Parts: sequence; structure tokens; C-alpha cells
Amino acid sequence: MYDRILVPVDGSDIASAAADHAFELARTVDADLHVLFVVDESVESMLLSTHSMRTILESLRERGEAVLDSVEDRAETAGVAVTTTLGHGVQVHQEIVEYCTDHDVDLVVMGTSGREGLEHLLGSTTERVLMSSSIPVLAVSPESIVEDGDSTG
Repeated sequence: MYDRILVPVDGSDIASAAADHAFELARTVDADLHVLFVVDESVESMLLSTHSMRTILESLRERGEAVLDSVEDRAETAGVAVTTTLGHGVQVHQEIVEYCTDHDVDLVVMGTSGREGLEHLLGSTTERVLMSSSIPVLAVSPESIVEDGDSTG
């Protein structure tokens, strides 16, 4: 049914829960699992900082690498091999959709909300992926997170 599944992550609890769902689904259907962190290079991501753009972008890249390393470790523990990618762009949703096209992804598994701030006020990344993707998107809700921060299976 699905050969390649993508789970975009941003370090949020809901993205972590989505990753857990993607681990289980990939294992169940024997699909390749891709994990993508997109460094948000948009002006909106820079507006609330007093640091230089170069400093902000380097910090975001480091955070992305740490998030990808963490997800890769959790996937290994779950018995799932993953391909991780650190992307970048000014429109995160567009980078996710383009990744799907470039890698023949069959399904996107992502949280219903993640990063806060101006992007959240302007419309969530998940909503934008849902509106612009030609493939199925499985949206994982916050209710899938249990109180201790672990996600349900």
C-alpha cells in the first residue's frame, strides 16, 4: 500500500508522536521511512530575534541536526531504518511537498500543530501541506500524546 513514508519533524511533542505513528506504520507495511527537518529561512522566523540572520540560521541548523539524530535513535530502538534529511527553505510546507515529489513518497505522517509563533498565526504547516499535496496526509492530533510526553502507539 505504501512504499515510502515521510514524517516531517520540528522537535515538538506532536511531531514526536507523529514519528512514533510513522515508525509503527512503516514497520507494519514494510515501507521505507524518511524523516525531514526543514530549516525555516523565512523572514517570519527571523523577526522576533535580536541575533544576526547568520547566527539564527546556524542555530536552526544545529537544532535540526539534533532533532534528526534523536528521531534516528528512536527509530533504531523501534527497529525501523530511516533516511534523514535536513532541508531548508522559506516556505516549509512547500519544501515538504517538493520532498515528497522528489522521493516518490506515498504518505506523509505529521502532527496537526508544531512550532508556535507567527507561522502558526498565519496558518499551520500541516494545513498548507494538506491543501497542496497530491498524496495522502495522516495528521496526528495532540490527543495522541499521553501526559508523560510519550506518544501512544
